[in-house]
Amino acid sequence: MRSRLLLPVLASLAGCGGASASGSASVTVSVHDDLLAPNVLGSCATGDVAANLAIVSDLRDSYHEMIVCGGLSLQFNNSIQSVIANAVLQKATGNGMVYQGNGVYATPNGVMMIKVSAGTGPLDFNVLDPQSYLVGLTVTANAGGMIGGAASGGGGSPWQMLGRAAAHADVKISVQGQGPGFQLLGISWQDALSGKLDLKKIEHSLGSLIKVENRVAVNNQHGTTTINYILQSPPTPVIDMTGPKKVPMTLSSIQATNAATGQTIKITKWTMDFKGDGGTVLDGTIGMDIDGGAFPYHVEMVYPHRKEPDITLSCR
Repeated sequence: MRSRLLLPVLASLAGCGGASASGSASVTVSVHDDLLAPNVLGSCATGDVAANLAIVSDLRDSYHEMIVCGGLSLQFNNSIQSVIANAVLQKATGNGMVYQGNGVYATPNGVMMIKVSAGTGPLDFNVLDPQSYLVGLTVTANAGGMIGGAASGGGGSPWQMLGRAAAHADVKISVQGQGPGFQLLGISWQDALSGKLDLKKIEHSLGSLIKVENRVAVNNQHGTTTINYILQSPPTPVIDMTGPKKVPMTLSSIQATNAATGQTIKITKWTMDFKGDGGTVLDGTIGMDIDGGAFPYHVEMVYPHRKEPDITLSCR
């Protein structure tokens, strides 16, 4: 059965360690939802059908965590690539991840963890701190506030904003020494000393050389269903995610049990990605068998580049 839902372009969701995404614009979409037409299971359904379908809606609610965690991960990746540009532009940045040391970052409640590496091992410095690359990095401009003004008013890429700022002010960039991550910038020390920072080159070098591994461990209760699942992505170059604005959501393990019905699930298909290309949505399919309860059945949740899935139910 198809229903028409009014969905926010950026959902107001909290999760993944307290991170949230919000927005005010809305769109109307057509969603196929067999939960609204349980008669599709007429050949096999017995007993309290609504109670035996509740586990599916509970799982759908829990999977919203992937949107918030995906957005937080992509924000983290962008912050890595723009760490020098943001410092040069004196642009305030924020991220929900807290540095734990030895290349590990985590949300305050530990739901999401990110490991950062390069070459063959973890990076033992804070990749989001510009001083980790260029010690004593300072930026001054004769026209007070012009850099920040260019950054906030003109928009565009970091190097475009810096170009506009330099056109209106005497911008001076100075450094005192090489940090442990200097070699990842892809520039010479002479260029750094002279203040000739090719921000586009630096962004590409950081994105190509630094790899990120995401781990999301969700343990929550939705309705009468207890849900535990772990998403684990392999170490992936940052640029491979920021380029297509995609974060892989690879399933490592999952358990879901409905205490009221005694139902459990078995995943038969999982091909999920987060897309942060303006809509902050999911792409992919989750197939699962529902066992126990009054009757067994199969579920397909298809996310066609949006937050809410099409849900199809079938007898087994």
